[in-house]
Amino acid sequence: MIKNKKDFGLGVAAVLIAAIITYMSMQLKVSAYLGDPGPRMFPLIGAAIIFICGVALIVRQDQNPGVFLTPKQWKSAFIMFAVYAIATLLFYLVGFAVALPIIFFCLTFMMSKLSLKDLSLKKRIIKAAIYAILAGAGVYVAYVVALGASLPKGVLFRLI
Repeated sequence: MIKNKKDFGLGVAAVLIAAIITYMSMQLKVSAYLGDPGPRMFPLIGAAIIFICGVALIVRQDQNPGVFLTPKQWKSAFIMFAVYAIATLLFYLVGFAVALPIIFFCLTFMMSKLSLKDLSLKKRIIKAAIYAILAGAGVYVAYVVALGASLPKGVLFRLI
């Protein structure tokens, strides 16, 4: 008997999404290099994780699910969604190298309200800025220097 219809529905949806991802991944071409997993590997790993989580939601039925999100949690979720929407706009306008540290700073500062409650606002801003600069530089070095990849430039930098 289904005790929690929301979890059951979400579990079924997750299993179906995993099946769609698997089907679409099988349409990708196989790599010509021996031992190379090819472009199918990461989507299939993601599909497997989604499938496992979906089955877990179907099998494990919570007796008393309680409130999904409190109003404060809804507000935080909306703010987080807004940051990601702004991040998409930033990627388009200024490109990867400029947008990534800004996004890192915003997200780190938002999370520091929860994890670093005892620090002052100034110290949280400084810590978030240091992390954003170091993490942004690390991603840049990993992709551009180590892998030789070309990071996307925004439309504003293409105009210059």
